[in-house]
Amino acid sequence: MVLFRQQVAALISYLLYWGVYLTRDLYESYCYFYLCLNGYLGILHYMDAILNSKYTIPLCLILGGSVILLFLNLILKSRIKKLEEKVKEGKYSIPLTFYRFIQRIAVPLLFLGLLSIAIAMISFDPQIQKIVKIIFAIIMTFIIVRSLNKTLELAFSRYFEKEWANHDREKNIRPLLSLIKFLFWIVGIIILLANLGLDVSTAITGLGVGGIAVAIAAQGILGDLFSYFVIFFDKPFELGDFIVFGDKMGVVESIGIKSIRIRVLTGELLIIANHDLTDSRIHNFKQMQKRRVVFSIGVIYETPPEKLEKIPTIIKDIIASVETIPGIICDRCHFNGFGNFSLNFETVYFVPTNDYITYMNVQQEIYFKLFRAFAKEDISFAYPTQLVYTKDDSDASEESDNQSTK
Repeated sequence: MVLFRQQVAALISYLLYWGVYLTRDLYESYCYFYLCLNGYLGILHYMDAILNSKYTIPLCLILGGSVILLFLNLILKSRIKKLEEKVKEGKYSIPLTFYRFIQRIAVPLLFLGLLSIAIAMISFDPQIQKIVKIIFAIIMTFIIVRSLNKTLELAFSRYFEKEWANHDREKNIRPLLSLIKFLFWIVGIIILLANLGLDVSTAITGLGVGGIAVAIAAQGILGDLFSYFVIFFDKPFELGDFIVFGDKMGVVESIGIKSIRIRVLTGELLIIANHDLTDSRIHNFKQMQKRRVVFSIGVIYETPPEKLEKIPTIIKDIIASVETIPGIICDRCHFNGFGNFSLNFETVYFVPTNDYITYMNVQQEIYFKLFRAFAKEDISFAYPTQLVYTKDDSDASEESDNQSTK
């Protein structure tokens, strides 16, 4: 009997334990389900609030448009890279300029249009609206000025991509292009400040007064700037020209807004201010179409007259037979004077090139042939000599006796 009671008590305890355990699990499951249901309802409520919000459509417009424009930009970059490789191979491609225009100008302007449409669809509080307008004005100014600069760069590149374009002149225009782009940014900032409600006229007046003071203090820099424009428009020389000014000579390597770099014959780089070069007399040998050469020779006084008469003909025939370069023209060759120790001949001829090495090769060929021809004709070149005559004492006494007899 005692054992039966113990068994019943154990069974009741077991049933109570499992009853409590199941009740706890059911309660926890109910709580979890309740929380999930509330969370789902909260998400639905939040999504409904978002969909009914006035910011939804503008936000989707900006995000969707930005994704599309980014994808378009990636496609354009890939196409531009392939076309640039073709251009490097010498294959000119018109679509390259078109794709560059779309990537650098059209895409930013499209983003600006999307941004302006999205902002127009939203009505903000007055304070927030003011901040949004300021931010939009800054973005709009940046995109427009950048588009203008990119348009200028594309026009510049488009012009000098042509075969007949002067690529040396491209390097001269680069500093001017940078100056114009800088002016675009200044104008854009002034317009931005005016749109933000600032008094630009006072600032411009202050800049004018300050500009006068800066101009007085920086006369040298402004002088170099104006001299750059003189060089750009008047073109007294260009890149690669061999010029001589003062006691200096060399090849022009770079023309900047402030200074010019010249590689002189001794190898060093000479940097000279623009106004110093424009104020001096410049000999531009690169623009010389033909070189006039004058040289003189002298023969001894003992040369017979008939051989003297042959010398002009000999020199003219030698100049006509030059093989270094065709087109050598002999202008004249004359017996032009009696020197202290020589009979002098002057010759003038023209070399149809401005290359100094070619001129020296021609001169060398003429001198070699002239030396051989004179040796063949037994004509001697003159060199500084002095002939001294002396009398013997016997001759002097004999002369004095003859005078006394008379």
